[in-house]
Amino acid sequence: MTGISIQGLHKSFGGRTVLDHVDLTVEDGEFVCLLGPSGCGKSTLLRSVAGLESPEGGSISFGDDTVFDRAAGINRTPEQRQLGMVFQSFALWPHKSVFDNVAYPLKRAKVGRSEIQDRVREALMMVDLWEHKSSYPGTLSGGQQQRVALARAVVGRPRLLLLDEPLSSLDTNLRAQMRREIRRIQQHIGATAIYVTHDKEDAGGLADRVLVLQDGRIAQEGAPRDVFVSPKTAFVAEFVGFDNFFTATVTEPGETLATIEIGHGNSLSAATTKPVTTGQQVTAAIRSRLVRVHPHDGGPVPDNTFAGTVISKAHLGDDVEVVISSGGVDLVARVRPGYARDIHVGQQALAQPPVGTVVIVEGTRKGGQGEAAAATRQLATSPN
Repeated sequence: MTGISIQGLHKSFGGRTVLDHVDLTVEDGEFVCLLGPSGCGKSTLLRSVAGLESPEGGSISFGDDTVFDRAAGINRTPEQRQLGMVFQSFALWPHKSVFDNVAYPLKRAKVGRSEIQDRVREALMMVDLWEHKSSYPGTLSGGQQQRVALARAVVGRPRLLLLDEPLSSLDTNLRAQMRREIRRIQQHIGATAIYVTHDKEDAGGLADRVLVLQDGRIAQEGAPRDVFVSPKTAFVAEFVGFDNFFTATVTEPGETLATIEIGHGNSLSAATTKPVTTGQQVTAAIRSRLVRVHPHDGGPVPDNTFAGTVISKAHLGDDVEVVISSGGVDLVARVRPGYARDIHVGQQALAQPPVGTVVIVEGTRKGGQGEAAAATRQLATSPN
């Protein structure tokens, strides 16, 4: 196994910086996911590791082997880096059989015929496609083609496995199956892996560590649970699924939990990773799927509750989206239909996020504060 060390990697296109002096260490055998929106630099970082891009500065080492160092004039070709790569488009030869597609990198490396036979068989058995060895890519399903691409990537027993959005063209059920397959094979061969995706489920289901990229920099990194539950910035929070953002006032500071006020005197407990002070204005974020909604009978409002008026209710597939407004602030909750049966537009209601699921983040959401429900209010005002 081989770890990866990246230092000061810099790359720009047409005067626009896409990698801004990135530092990154990937441990031996670790599975790291680069997560972020289009244009954040994740694919450029992966392609730089692969040798498909030449950065303008910095260095890349695989273990003790430096494969790129701009200052020293070192830039190994992809073939010299001993890695396997799986592309978004599968990139299979349509006129070659499954066996010949998988054997291609071994033939390029002038491996002996008998060894090619053994290693291709091993790789295809690993992805459960040996019986399709004589088939052509056009006769296979999308999932089978992706498994052929994966077998081709690992047949050379690479020290590193690089995957660039490999599941984006597959349907939801097939994606889940292939995630399990990729993780199993990576662990079986013991390769260090870097996986590029914009999909949170891919990252959460595969990674030992997730790195969220923003404008060519690493905005946050950590175990999937830490990043998805405790985002540090509004950008990261929004990208990993937080969809309610508010400007709030701290009323009671605390080391890990503070009390904040939003809307018309609503007090909520909010997790914080940095010290806050009484009266401080902060940005708070909440996931709509974690909020529960109940009718309000006019009695006392419990702690950690947002009380207001239901201004819209919309059925969205398996969920019902309920929007509650208080003091000019809208809170969106997405609940199962059974929990929304007694909720109606125009009535008073209580929205309750579990303690610790409201987080204080740095920065502000690009779309503004407390305006998450604007589009919903225009589209759905059903009294159901």
